[in-house]
Amino acid sequence: MSIDKTSLKIYEALMFASYVDEANEIKSLMGEVLTLSKSEPERLSAIESLLSRCHSKWLGDCYVKNNSYNEWMELIEKFKKELSKLK
Repeated sequence: MSIDKTSLKIYEALMFASYVDEANEIKSLMGEVLTLSKSEPERLSAIESLLSRCHSKWLGDCYVKNNSYNEWMELIEKFKKELSKLK
């Protein structure tokens, strides 16, 4: 699964669970990551901001329906690894 598909899964899970603000932040930051050139500081800032959310005390605290806690944390960890590769 590619980073855009992983971020979409996170976005959809958050929206379904009524975490609208969090979902929109993820979508907006991913837009910057995917559209800005690698040399732009805003892109790196967006990656760092997304990485900071990939934590059990941030996204991990969101209760998402239709996912077990372990499934949710695995998805977040996958997203974190994919983001780390983009730095």
